[in-house]
Amino acid sequence: MSVNVFECQACGHRVYPARLWCPACGQDQNQAREIAVQAAELLAWTEMPARPGDAASAVIATVRALPDGPQMVVRLDAPPSHAGQRLHLFARTMQGRALPWARATPH
Repeated sequence: MSVNVFECQACGHRVYPARLWCPACGQDQNQAREIAVQAAELLAWTEMPARPGDAASAVIATVRALPDGPQMVVRLDAPPSHAGQRLHLFARTMQGRALPWARATPH
């Protein structure tokens, strides 16, 4: 399952999560269309230590969806190797909400 971002029908600007209006042109986003994205470029990440009862630490990253953005915050399956690394985006349902996750793409 890919991650859906939102594209303004007036100017093509993409955002995640959805906004009430387009930050680029101000158009009402009620008419924004969902666009599935599957690839991203890793910009930065941090590792959050495991909490009591958690099996492992959490890796949170800022990525840029490819090819046309937007930047978004995702959770990674495993620590990445370097900035600029290509990632595969997917959605994982947690507490009833589909949230963006990513994993390194095979070389």
